[in-house]
Amino acid sequence: MPIRPELVRELASDAGFDLVRFGPADPGPDGNRFVEWLEAGRHGQMRYLEDNRARILDPRLWRQGVRSAIALAVDYGGPAAVLPGGGRIARYAQGRDYHRWLRDRVFALRQRLEAAGVPYGSMNGGADAVPVLERALAVRAGIGFLAKSAMVISPTHGPYLQLAELLTGMELPPDEPAPGSCGTCTACLDACPTQAIVAPHEVDARRCLSYTTIELRGPIPGDLRAAQGDRFFGCDVCLEVCPFTSRSRARDLHGDQRPPDLRPHQIVQTWTLVDVLAMDDARYQAEFTGTAMRRATRSGLRRNAAVVLGNLGDPQALPALIAALTDEDPVVRSHAGWAIGRLDHRHPALAAALARESAPDVAAELEAAITGG
Repeated sequence: MPIRPELVRELASDAGFDLVRFGPADPGPDGNRFVEWLEAGRHGQMRYLEDNRARILDPRLWRQGVRSAIALAVDYGGPAAVLPGGGRIARYAQGRDYHRWLRDRVFALRQRLEAAGVPYGSMNGGADAVPVLERALAVRAGIGFLAKSAMVISPTHGPYLQLAELLTGMELPPDEPAPGSCGTCTACLDACPTQAIVAPHEVDARRCLSYTTIELRGPIPGDLRAAQGDRFFGCDVCLEVCPFTSRSRARDLHGDQRPPDLRPHQIVQTWTLVDVLAMDDARYQAEFTGTAMRRATRSGLRRNAAVVLGNLGDPQALPALIAALTDEDPVVRSHAGWAIGRLDHRHPALAAALARESAPDVAAELEAAITGG
């Protein structure tokens, strides 16, 4: 006997999802947009998207027999996350690693569905770790509409959505598209610090701070560093300025009012940017486990900390930045030099570092810092 759609929704709610909708298992017209985006090179270093292109466009290539997508979402809205002394963290990353807690909820839903009679092994899904276009599936299923920021906005819960999905062989009745649109609003395009939203619904990841502070390996482009401001990991600007943010049910929940998975990690509550810059591998391995910030790697986090310290302009950060000029990581050395140049481009530590620097790229960064370039 086919499972009742109403039961699927009930079980999804029991598993901790705020929204559940049904739709096609393929990305539809957004598949063509995805291909154009890839061919324009806007994915930057995210080669896994290119490598999985075929499976993303046709999920049947990695999960045979899929007919429907159960699109899922959790509203994670809440207060801004800032390290002590400064350094903003994207809201989704301030708690437990969303890959883990969303995966746990997806797995719990799958178990409940199997207990209700869905054949074992007939479903597959996840959260940001499977080859699907999650936003396209969410829009097709009616979770929300595609915003000009290329994010998904729920008319009832707003834009702070963690998306997940279960692909299934069941024929589930598709839900209607979500009502609403951005209308004439261009707040996200106007507010983007790096003009990464190059047109409505089109984001060049290479300029997006959520890419440059997380996915990018190596130096952050020089013309994007000042625009990074105090953003240490990710960026929420296009969400913060969205009028639909007021719809978030979790927006005003603080402390113990928030679900355990969404409460601030101890790193967010106790670490400073200087702590991050000075972090050795042992501390990184021990203390960043279980947080989405680990995605940026130790090198990337320290690079980001240097950039933000330079932008904050606090001279008390100089000793830590000067110490970083002798770091074994050339990316950290170069960004520490840039930050010192922002604070005091005449500081003798820059000339001393340049005199001993053997890496041409780092030497060029130091020269630019000294000359104010």
